[in-house]
Amino acid sequence: MALRFRPNELDFSKTTLYIPISAPFQQLHFEEILDLEAGITVLLEDLIVNPARPASFGISLARIKQRHTLLLDEHPSIQQLWIRMTDIEEVLQMEIRSLYSWSSK
Repeated sequence: MALRFRPNELDFSKTTLYIPISAPFQQLHFEEILDLEAGITVLLEDLIVNPARPASFGISLARIKQRHTLLLDEHPSIQQLWIRMTDIEEVLQMEIRSLYSWSSK
């Protein structure tokens, strides 16, 4: 899953970012990722489940900030976060890949 943000929209002064799970998702192809946009991979241990938010998952911005301090100093306006779908499924304990409208191009 690729999350794209406008410049300075992603606020690392907050501890958590919650992402709603709403289908259908749009498949992103590798060639659509712009080389000039800085991005960070979100790891499984960065993902959070909050029972008060059953239709979403959280991302620990505090953990990402701690792990990528130097990158964030050099690129304060991160515009992309990348998350493996299998990690989202594992943390939510559900299969969400079926919510994609996959096509073979």
